[in-house]
Amino acid sequence: MRLVALPKKTLNLLSKQGKKQLKELERATGAKIKVFDEGVQVEDEENPGMEWEAEQVLSALEAGFPLKIALNMLKDDFYLEKLDLMQAFRGKEAQVERAKARIIGTEGTAKQKIEELSGAFIAVGDETVAVIGKFEELKDAKEAVMRLLEGAPHASVFYYLEKRERERA
Repeated sequence: MRLVALPKKTLNLLSKQGKKQLKELERATGAKIKVFDEGVQVEDEENPGMEWEAEQVLSALEAGFPLKIALNMLKDDFYLEKLDLMQAFRGKEAQVERAKARIIGTEGTAKQKIEELSGAFIAVGDETVAVIGKFEELKDAKEAVMRLLEGAPHASVFYYLEKRERERA
């Protein structure tokens, strides 16, 4: 049995709107999942490894990914990485907002292009940026996000991703 601490916002989502998502997660993992005030209990007596995998999916849901993408965490070759923007910018909210805007781009175009060129998935939350993908995809998407956070022009970031995409092909 594993207890997973989640923020109130995520717990509210799971307990109210997420019953369908929880049932889907239970079906995919075979684990029993219960939502409490403090967090989520994941239990699978037959296969304890699935408890950890269900925890990874819950972590992806917490980061803001839809269930369809979060379920990729059940695959052996997918990874999740989170970047804490508040920590990166030492709590300066104006810089965090600017960084999020650079990652998302006008009407989501920058985020969409990074996802398209890297093959990874990106979720931009209130204070974090999360990336899900296979190892190389995740590495490329994270590098693109880091370059944007450091102030690199979007064009040079996209050029880097296009070059990496050609190298992977």
